[in-house]
Amino acid sequence: MRYFVLSACISLVLILPYHTVAQTTPEHPTAHALVPCGDPPTPGKRPANMDCAVLARKQFPVLPKGPLVLRLENFLTVEAAQGASTPASAVVEAVGKVWLLTLGSKGERSQGGNFVTEIGPIPAVPQAPRYELQVSEANFGPEMNALVSKAVHTHSGPEIWYLFTGEQCLETPNGTVRARAGEGMFAPAETPMQLNFIGPSKRDALFVIVHDSAKPATTVSNWMPKGTCQK
Repeated sequence: MRYFVLSACISLVLILPYHTVAQTTPEHPTAHALVPCGDPPTPGKRPANMDCAVLARKQFPVLPKGPLVLRLENFLTVEAAQGASTPASAVVEAVGKVWLLTLGSKGERSQGGNFVTEIGPIPAVPQAPRYELQVSEANFGPEMNALVSKAVHTHSGPEIWYLFTGEQCLETPNGTVRARAGEGMFAPAETPMQLNFIGPSKRDALFVIVHDSAKPATTVSNWMPKGTCQK
């Protein structure tokens, strides 16, 4: 299983419950909906009629000791995954499997789980009284790229992706990075970013933001990308 370990400022992800065109200033900069991504009817699972859904919002008081990675493991049942979870874990269902996503140290494993990959070390999480692990899934086709690429934004904590299908390219002020199916990538907190889908196939991915629970996970940015993902 391949994954990227990115050491510098590479930001990532794309579509949170809120996004808008970068040149537009909405009345409430965290309540835009250019690319909607809401809560699914069944918590933890994106239904087929929602292209993007926020699967989990797990709050916890203390970060595990760093440097941190995001560990992805599969379990046979939701109950088994929940039994192996930590305060800094979230259990979701995607692509027909049960996933346990855990912030922890490199090389750790959960009892009873099938290890998939670990992504990191992830960039530093800004200190906070309480944290939130926000996990979403988005399955978009190439026809959505024009809309998604307008959603220039930042996150209040680092973001981590794991791709099930397709390919994506992220542009930030520090350059570009690409990831394909079976790979992970991440970006630091407070980094302007533009996400692009690459190629003709759908891009289905989990994306995770670790942030201060008292702050919005996503805000609009007026940074202007150079279009390097298209070159």
